[in-house]
Amino acid sequence: VYAVGYVKLVVTVVKYIPQAWKNHRKKSTVGWSINQILMDLLGGVLSVAQLLIDSSLQNDWSGVTGNPVKLGLGNVSVLFDVIFMLQHYVLYREASKVKEEQHDGERQFLLSRDEDEEVIRHR
Repeated sequence: VYAVGYVKLVVTVVKYIPQAWKNHRKKSTVGWSINQILMDLLGGVLSVAQLLIDSSLQNDWSGVTGNPVKLGLGNVSVLFDVIFMLQHYVLYREASKVKEEQHDGERQFLLSRDEDEEVIRHR
């Protein structure tokens, strides 16, 4: 069972690296939502907090080190989430704004509001 936990830890590390590298190469975070990163950060912080709270209530800190996979998963998640937030909010903020403005044309409606109302009336 412990081996499966360590496999999950390795998979978690491997899954974050391509996105961090892609953002670094593009110098942009356009194309993905920061919301999922914020939720992942919350999950990682709460996971580590649970380990710390449980251990402090039991006055036995071996609970933190006794579950290295959970501690590792929480810390890896928090580490990469901080990297992604730095990329999104600090390093590539201006580049992301420019690229989003360039894509605004793709978000325009095909019909204007008046044309849309006329189409509905003719149905």
